[in-house]
Amino acid sequence: MNKDNRQNRIDDYLLGRAGREERLEFEEEVTRNTELSNELAETELALAAIELAEDRALKTRLQKLESNLSAAAPDTTTASSNPEKQAKVVTIKSRRSNGSMKLFAYAAALLLVLAVGWWAMNNTGGFDAELLAMESFEPYQNITTGTVRGDGGLSAEAAAFADYDAGSFAAAEVKLAALATTNVNKFYLGQALLAQEKFAEASSVFIPLTQISDFPLAKEADYYKGLAFLGQHKVSEARNTLSKIASDTTHPMQQQAEKLLAKM
Repeated sequence: MNKDNRQNRIDDYLLGRAGREERLEFEEEVTRNTELSNELAETELALAAIELAEDRALKTRLQKLESNLSAAAPDTTTASSNPEKQAKVVTIKSRRSNGSMKLFAYAAALLLVLAVGWWAMNNTGGFDAELLAMESFEPYQNITTGTVRGDGGLSAEAAAFADYDAGSFAAAEVKLAALATTNVNKFYLGQALLAQEKFAEASSVFIPLTQISDFPLAKEADYYKGLAFLGQHKVSEARNTLSKIASDTTHPMQQQAEKLLAKM
């Protein structure tokens, strides 16, 4: 069954156009078909939003009409004797019935608005935040043990950095996390997380490191924190972090921050 047919069945069910047997068959199918169940829930949500908007708009119009009638102070006796001159208010139920054929169009419009909103949040400024973060990411050079090759008889630390040097960041993450929790080990753990696009976890590692004044890699950690923010679509936080770095002529990552900001 294609999507249009499914939507027609959902509309018939929700608007009471389906017969008893069709309703029972539809309800039984919903319990088995996850996709149909999800579409039913989405349409119910869209219908509820439309009805709420219509109710509020009608209430506003009725209040305005009542206010206008009161201000005009009409002759109630005359008005009651001439039904054609009385104000006619269409009931909410009638309005909904008349507009039910447009439900699918309304629901589609609502979903389009939601989709546009999602795109806007995930592509702030016309760029893909995650893609830009990873394009700007280069794992920080291993300056702790030198380049390590082979794994025969290596210490736990050497084995962890051997995986890091080889670009095996998932394995490096596990081994680095098992090492003593020194600031240097945390810094490289953050690198391994960022390399795997685990942005939230990486930022939680880098943020504390940026606040340690005597940590030699605190400034570098600040730059990678900015990348982690960007990967999480926290564009404002990323831009603030990178702007501070770009304005600091002594910062070791100044040029990288400037180039990244130019693309945001």
